[in-house]
Amino acid sequence: MGRNVLLLILLVGLVGGCASSMSVSSRVEREPTVYAGVYGEDLVWSGQVTMDGDVLILENARLTILPGTEVLVTPAEGTQIDPEYLSSLTELLVRGRLDIQGSAAEPVRFVAANSVFGEDYAWAGIILDQAGESRIVHAEIVRAETAIRTVSCSPLIEGNLISHCRYGIVTQQQSHPKVLDNTIRNGEGGLFCWGGSNPYLKGNRIIDHDEEGVFVDAGSRPWLDRNTISGNSIGLAIYPRDLPFDPFAISNNRQDVRFLGSQGLAGEDP
Repeated sequence: MGRNVLLLILLVGLVGGCASSMSVSSRVEREPTVYAGVYGEDLVWSGQVTMDGDVLILENARLTILPGTEVLVTPAEGTQIDPEYLSSLTELLVRGRLDIQGSAAEPVRFVAANSVFGEDYAWAGIILDQAGESRIVHAEIVRAETAIRTVSCSPLIEGNLISHCRYGIVTQQQSHPKVLDNTIRNGEGGLFCWGGSNPYLKGNRIIDHDEEGVFVDAGSRPWLDRNTISGNSIGLAIYPRDLPFDPFAISNNRQDVRFLGSQGLAGEDP
């Protein structure tokens, strides 16, 4: 009888110790991993992570962000990795490859960790600078200066919710991304095509901006395919007079279409 009681006491102690260890382990796993600086190796983000400063993904590296990940962005000024960007806010700058694998049920969320008094925009956003093959799928991006900027690259940008950003998506310097089924709303401007960029824009909802819903400069030729552009100050602001678009998809803006400059008019210089 004494031996059985002793074994029972030892067993209870062992189980209790395991439970305690598991509890401590769970608490450790729930702590967000902190990232800031330059990364030349592949990274995988999941659960909750914190961007405590600028994050730069170098040319030969890949950042993968798994479904349901929450990225807490710590607002900060004077953190720039490179001087060519105007913003002094925290940014995710990718020169390698970016794979954001959100889903409709489990989007990847970028959230400002702390409010900045007097600042409309808490962080710079995602910049793909001559990046390799990349995709941004089912992400939620709020309060960024520019939610997604592509520079000389052509990622897939699909199913994202972009709201309360200064600019939603900017494509520049011969970027040709596929921009599909995104909602861009409640910002200063929606989607911009600059510097010979020819994105494919299909099924996007670009609504309720203080300025342009879509802006196209003289050297860019986006393909506009069944987008909804409404509730903006200007629905579509374009330089090319011969750019095809569906006027029925551009409605209920203060001004639906504004042609800029004189490009495409016979006998006049652009």
